[in-house]
Amino acid sequence: MLSDFLTDFNTAKLQSNLIPKGTIVKVKMAIKPGDYENWFTKSYTTGSIYLNVEFTVTEGPYAKRKIFQVIGIKSGKARVEGEDTWGEMGRSMLRSILESARNIHSNDTSEKAVVARKINSIADLNGLEFMAKVGIEADNRYGDRNRIDTIITPNETQKDDWIPF
Repeated sequence: MLSDFLTDFNTAKLQSNLIPKGTIVKVKMAIKPGDYENWFTKSYTTGSIYLNVEFTVTEGPYAKRKIFQVIGIKSGKARVEGEDTWGEMGRSMLRSILESARNIHSNDTSEKAVVARKINSIADLNGLEFMAKVGIEADNRYGDRNRIDTIITPNETQKDDWIPF
């Protein structure tokens, strides 16, 4: 009977739990187009510019799980040139994503590596697949949630030198 199904939730599955901190997953990146120059989103409160990104786990026990995160491009708080720590962290993360997706070592300065770290537009990042280490971010408003903590580049697969974000 449908009314029993919709009135007794003891047999309903538990709400999905977070991916455990430190889990290494393969993800596919999708940028949600924003309201500022196509791909970017701008906070009209702070003036910050960022990419609104959805990472989908593509394989393993957490396949199809999604992680939502922003990647800083320009902080609204930076008043002096070169002071934009948030924006530099975002650029560093994007570089690591390119290195992971294109199998480039961070210290590789060959012509091939230099070209691989360049993109024609932000749209080139859409659909990239790479390896990442999952973290957990405390969120008092909505509850804890997963985040991309580290991008696994070819360097990290050989040593324990993590680049956290």
